[in-house]
Amino acid sequence: MLTSRKTFLPFALPSISEDAIEEVAQVLRSGWVTSGPKVKQFEMEFGDFVGSKETIAVNSATAGLHLALEAIGLTSKDAAITSAITFTATTEVICYFGAEPILTDVDPIHNLMTPETLRETIKTKCVWNGKELKSKKTGKQIKAILPVHLAGYTCDMENLMAIAKEYNLYVIEDAAHAFPAVHKEKMIGTWGDFTVFSFYATKGITTGEGGMVTTSHKEAAERIRKMRLHGINRDAFNRPGWYYEVVDAGYKYNMTDIAAALGVVQLNESHGFWERRTEIAKHYNQEFSSLRGIKLPKEDSNGIHSWHLYRIEVDPKIAKVGRDTLVEELKERNIGTSLHFIPIFEHPYYKKTFQYNRKEYPNACLMYDRSVSLPLFAGMTKSDEKDVIDAVKDILG
Repeated sequence: MLTSRKTFLPFALPSISEDAIEEVAQVLRSGWVTSGPKVKQFEMEFGDFVGSKETIAVNSATAGLHLALEAIGLTSKDAAITSAITFTATTEVICYFGAEPILTDVDPIHNLMTPETLRETIKTKCVWNGKELKSKKTGKQIKAILPVHLAGYTCDMENLMAIAKEYNLYVIEDAAHAFPAVHKEKMIGTWGDFTVFSFYATKGITTGEGGMVTTSHKEAAERIRKMRLHGINRDAFNRPGWYYEVVDAGYKYNMTDIAAALGVVQLNESHGFWERRTEIAKHYNQEFSSLRGIKLPKEDSNGIHSWHLYRIEVDPKIAKVGRDTLVEELKERNIGTSLHFIPIFEHPYYKKTFQYNRKEYPNACLMYDRSVSLPLFAGMTKSDEKDVIDAVKDILG
């Protein structure tokens, strides 16, 4: 067994530069720390970066998904289709409305919703009357699909959009892992009716907590802007005086200038972060290619992979050890890992509430048994990288 590292290496860490610290300090000195000019700047620069007409900063990607569903008028009489492999946020926001989340299985290679898995779900779990798509189980009208870009590999948006159009469905992309990813020469952020990005601490760029909604629908963007701050018709920074009106029962989802200041610098540094993650991922692929019984992630054949995560799958019938043993032995060597994700149907709340049958999701189950995310972040040193490679090869070689 190799000698363990002296310090623990987590699977992800944010990279915070001195420029970012100084930008935040300037906001703190300014006296304007809540939503203000820095949020506006971040929204404009992010929109320019991804090519979106409308960008709305929020305090989390969960908030962004919630607001996008609210903007399309989702109610308790409706349903939405999403992937069985995602973080709970994608599904829980559907439940906020009392709506029904319908899950698709995923493909066995990238663990994504695909046109094929979506078609199969529509065929087996839905009814089409020529005008509306409804849930076979509850009779609720299906209003949207929420594809999830996983680890940085992009869903087949062109064909998913075509299916959505066929059934009169909105498309709300969960792009928490997809910055800065490109699908067929268009950046993620410009495909769906809405795209929601995450700036959580482990993401491609971070604001600590935070998110961004992009859309081409101007009226919906205005609705989201209003609803992110209590349903007030003008945010504090744009008010000519003390007077305002509450025109709907909104939420407290606004981003602060403190967070946006960090986001502005992170956005400027994002290409460098992406280059380093890509370098590490390619090095991993080279070094692990000779190991038996593990499936390695692939480059995005339809665009540019964001390399948010480096996920491998371990086949215990072929590899020297199984996934769980690999995780434990890496932990003993002071190397952290994570799992992306425990399938939605495995969680007690969703099992109890929606009675999902895990037999309907064979690929998701297989992923759950075999998948693990290895350390991958821009701040990893060459020594960190070597420690991971040596440890994995020692355990699986």
